[in-house]
Amino acid sequence: MKGAVKGLGIDIVDIKEFKGIVGGKTSKSFIDGTFTKAEFAYAVSIIKPFCPLNLAAVFAAKEATYKAFGTGWLGGKDVEVTHKKSGAPQIALRGEIQKIAKKRKIDEVLVSLSYTDNNAVAVALLV
Repeated sequence: MKGAVKGLGIDIVDIKEFKGIVGGKTSKSFIDGTFTKAEFAYAVSIIKPFCPLNLAAVFAAKEATYKAFGTGWLGGKDVEVTHKKSGAPQIALRGEIQKIAKKRKIDEVLVSLSYTDNNAVAVALLV
């Protein structure tokens, strides 16, 4: 860790509710507006056939990151969950949130994700 803690956010997603969103009438627009192609491809590759558990955890990570910044939701694709070679999740910032991070001198966003059949949770730490 490079520096002091500059923000902390947590989010929990109800899997049943999330399944309704990604399986509903507006699912394509929600998915296209919220997730990058790489995030969706990774979620599909983890659990086959496609199950939204991993995608729910990614959504929770995006929400937790915005909560850590205290900005509220700015754009789904401005916070991207990528993965290290080890498989550990990491956060890439783009657009407006990246500008805010530079202004606040935030070097890194640490993230942890987890899910069960009922909930997905993420914690984001700004350093």
